[in-house]
Amino acid sequence: MYNSVEISTKNNFLQKVFIQMFLGLLLTGSVAWSIVQNRPLTLFVYDYINFIIVFELILVVGLNFGINKINSSVAKLLFTIYSIVNGVVLSIIMLIYNPYSILYILGVTSLIFLGMTIYGLKTKENLLAYSSFFKGGLITLLIVSLLNLFLKISILGWFISVCSVVLFTALIAYDINRLVKTFENNNLSEDNYNKLSTIGALTLYLDFINVFLNLLKLFGKRK
Repeated sequence: MYNSVEISTKNNFLQKVFIQMFLGLLLTGSVAWSIVQNRPLTLFVYDYINFIIVFELILVVGLNFGINKINSSVAKLLFTIYSIVNGVVLSIIMLIYNPYSILYILGVTSLIFLGMTIYGLKTKENLLAYSSFFKGGLITLLIVSLLNLFLKISILGWFISVCSVVLFTALIAYDINRLVKTFENNNLSEDNYNKLSTIGALTLYLDFINVFLNLLKLFGKRK
């Protein structure tokens, strides 16, 4: 059993995670909206989108692999940079899809995230047991997605989006559960406490963005 102090400490930690995640999403949306309102900037992004995406991938991979070698301030800075770069990439999405469709899918994604977060926090099952399944699923999804960049098979693209929605929806609950277990089972220093909250915010941010983008591909209405 946890005493009230332990519960309060855990709740403060989760609050810190969700605030950072929300601020990251808000920053991404603000950047995307600002670019869409500026035609010269929009054209610049369109011309160099492939380079921007490559930079974004390098940034997130580097952040994941190097997270243990950096302090909490650097982790937070890199998360902020990633949120900005992702906003640049997503500005193209705002040019393709109907604004009302984007808002609708955003609302649906938020409800999914809320539901899976509650499940991840309340379930008695240890979701860490599914770690190998999720890693295998992510690797398979990445390989198939890269192959389809060259094959450009529409039905395969649809299948990838469906699988992505299912996988990243489940990952929300898994990542929440894993984050809480990591916090509870480790005596964290202040820097590691802050760094873990940033890692958690980034992980949940990525889950949210992936569910949103793939739902948009499946159900979004284009302009």
